[in-house]
Amino acid sequence: PAGAAGIATRGFTFPLLLRSPGYHTGRNFILVEKADELSAAAAGLPGNELLAIEYLDARGKDRSARKYRAMMIGGKIHPLHLAISRNWKVHYFTSDMADQPDHRAEEAAFLADMPAVLGDKAMGALEQIRDALGLDYAGVDFGLGADGELLLFEANATMVIAAPAPDERWAYRRGAITAVTDAVVAMIREKAGANQATGRTAGQAAG
Repeated sequence: PAGAAGIATRGFTFPLLLRSPGYHTGRNFILVEKADELSAAAAGLPGNELLAIEYLDARGKDRSARKYRAMMIGGKIHPLHLAISRNWKVHYFTSDMADQPDHRAEEAAFLADMPAVLGDKAMGALEQIRDALGLDYAGVDFGLGADGELLLFEANATMVIAAPAPDERWAYRRGAITAVTDAVVAMIREKAGANQATGRTAGQAAG
């Protein structure tokens, strides 16, 4: 189809992802396996413009997909969660974490020692993303490739830090979430203190 041919000229191969702009939490976001499925897939999505996105295979040896999330607060990188799912579209709330103790154990290992789990290559990539963003607050969703490379899904300044349900299964997550929220509070207080000091200095100079 002409659409598939046009996409091919821009360096895309199949499978690929199609997404309608303006939607979140996986709405109107689909995987297109083959070129001859593109027209029907595009027709089923709302809007006059669609985003074509490279599909990054983040499945492990067990064929389950993994999505890691790290937060970047005041220049420091903190692990927040790992979601594991049999579906390519991984969200924590639709993942298999609640029913799979081995998945929760894998997440606990990530939260306890992120550099050891990710390896030097992926940690170096996270540091490069942090430096490129240059933000006081940001989140990054990513996977790991077969050779330990970081597969970037999304990076922005609007990532939510959601507390888990009051269930003992999630006790291992609370320390990481507390660390991130404490880092946010400390960063805001530091920025506020610096601004107050600057304001006092400016006021004294004016007086």
